[in-house]
Amino acid sequence: MAKEAPPKIRKFKREDIQKILEIEEEAFPKTAYPKETFLYYAARVPDHFMILESGDDMAGYIIFDMDGHIHSTAVKPVHRRKGFGKMLFMHALVSAKKRLWLEVRSKNRGAIAFYESMGMEIRAKVANYYGDDDALIMVLREKEG
Repeated sequence: MAKEAPPKIRKFKREDIQKILEIEEEAFPKTAYPKETFLYYAARVPDHFMILESGDDMAGYIIFDMDGHIHSTAVKPVHRRKGFGKMLFMHALVSAKKRLWLEVRSKNRGAIAFYESMGMEIRAKVANYYGDDDALIMVLREKEG
């Protein structure tokens, strides 16, 4: 039996948009970003809108900027707990060359636990940022020297 190729990270291409929308719907069924949001980020940060592929399947994505702000990231539920989220996070960390920070829904315990496992800590809270939920501002802890 042939061994499956290792996962790879590459830049977003416009023809990826339908699969991105499918991942978004699966990951965030109640609050999925529309197509226009992804096309906006593709134009604004084309070098930092990354896709993770596993075999023939698009497993996830991450969008960030050079200031280390992670705008959005998701891994398809069927591909979770395989280290793909960590791969995307580490790619952003190396590429941004600065601290990483993001907003996360205060009720999203799974995402908060993942970000904490990556070394991030909660630094602030923004009330009603998501309308019905607060945002927690999480920042990658400074390395101890």
